[in-house]
Amino acid sequence: MKKNLLIGGLVLVLFIGAYFVTENYNGSNVNLPTSNNTAATAESPLPQTNTAPKDAESTEKAADFTLTDLNGNKVSLKDFRGKKVYLNFWASWCPPCRLEMSDIQKVYEKYQDKDLVVLTVNLGEDKNTVENFIHRNNYSFRVLLDSDQSAAQAYDITSIPVSYFIDSEGNVMSERIGAMTLEQMESNIELLGK
Repeated sequence: MKKNLLIGGLVLVLFIGAYFVTENYNGSNVNLPTSNNTAATAESPLPQTNTAPKDAESTEKAADFTLTDLNGNKVSLKDFRGKKVYLNFWASWCPPCRLEMSDIQKVYEKYQDKDLVVLTVNLGEDKNTVENFIHRNNYSFRVLLDSDQSAAQAYDITSIPVSYFIDSEGNVMSERIGAMTLEQMESNIELLGK
């Protein structure tokens, strides 16, 4: 009987811990887990929710930020006013984030000569870790480093991956929490108009 209670208690603690790590990340008061985190897997990514397209009355302006890219350049979101932006928050330790990266690369390649900018924001990892991950996987989209998680706080990030689709006037037209397929990415890009 005691053995069953002990096992049940341990399972409950592990379940609550896994839930907390995958659902309640808040950059302002919780440290990011390390690559040893196995709470979320590629086979069972974070739950996906899709914010419906916003109408003109409910759109909100995208929060501006200034971060450094992997080349050491300062990049602000406002630099891209007049262009559509696909903004993605991620970390290399996050299996659902890694799951969608190859499709983000495909979007980047398809739209790089059009009026869509693909910006990915890495949350809290050091430059060498991020650089190695990007180069090892041959990704060429732009990566910004949110070392102090200030951009994550501005967007009130509570779980990753999360993507924002911003129109040429700087309005957030849709938000997607969780890993996306290429088709889902492109349908959100279509909401940004011509």
